[in-house]
Amino acid sequence: MSFEIEDHEKMIKTCQAILESCEKPFVWEEEGTYQYGNFKKPFNLFFPHPQIDMELQHLFEKFSGSSYLYDQVKTICTLDAEWVESGTYGLDRDFNCYFSKYTLKTEYVEQVKSYFSHRLNELQNVK
Repeated sequence: MSFEIEDHEKMIKTCQAILESCEKPFVWEEEGTYQYGNFKKPFNLFFPHPQIDMELQHLFEKFSGSSYLYDQVKTICTLDAEWVESGTYGLDRDFNCYFSKYTLKTEYVEQVKSYFSHRLNELQNVK
């Protein structure tokens, strides 16, 4: 399988993941805590395609009027819950992780779905 085909398939999978999860809550780890890779992506996207990820960021920027992801999430999402998880790392360090659970506000769900449905159709029709 060529790199271009793999890249194209990853774009399709990222669009599908956005469509499947844009109505579901996602978890955000707050900065300044013990971090599991400092991974912050809306909808808990793991290893999204960079181009599709950038398109999502531009869409969020358009909705929120801010270029900062944190500000975007605070503006276009509803905070559902916050919690702290404590533990030890090894035997010598205590740590606290601060988490927030967000859901995309309903007024933005259809816009995200519409954009990425159209984008998915474009990608699936390219051969």
